[in-house]
Amino acid sequence: MNVLFTAGTQFPFARMARVVERVAERCPEWRLVFQAGPGASDSALPGCTTAHANLNVAPMFPQEEFEALFQQAELVVTHAGMGNLLLCLERAKPFFMLPRLASLREHRNDHQRDTAEAISERYGVPVFFELEPLVEAIICVPKEAPPALVLREAIERERRAFAKRLNSLVESL
Repeated sequence: MNVLFTAGTQFPFARMARVVERVAERCPEWRLVFQAGPGASDSALPGCTTAHANLNVAPMFPQEEFEALFQQAELVVTHAGMGNLLLCLERAKPFFMLPRLASLREHRNDHQRDTAEAISERYGVPVFFELEPLVEAIICVPKEAPPALVLREAIERERRAFAKRLNSLVESL
């Protein structure tokens, strides 16, 4: 199993690092990649940098390398940043969301929580706020993951519905 974890491009995400650590410990045969965010250091990523042979960690990967890692991933685990969410949705890549939370001082406000809840409601993509349920869901993915085709079909239905609403609006002008 190839899993890409991404904390985004603004700053490190310690809760995500703990998820990565736990999955790396429990699934040593998997290939795990973690884009930890600019400024991520060993102190911000306890146990993630060199402790696991199955884990490739970098604060940021060059765009071309990130693109290749994204293509190879069978699952993406991401914060709820719009760039990653749109990429996963546009390419129908199976993904889980772990939004940064203002209450934990991971972001300025809870826009990621709101975004993740909206994406989850609309497309059925799982959103997690606690670490252990996310770790368990990742580990169970090979048995339970919905195929990318289901996600792609949901996205296409939403696009068609949006296009119809937009056309109706334009025609009514």
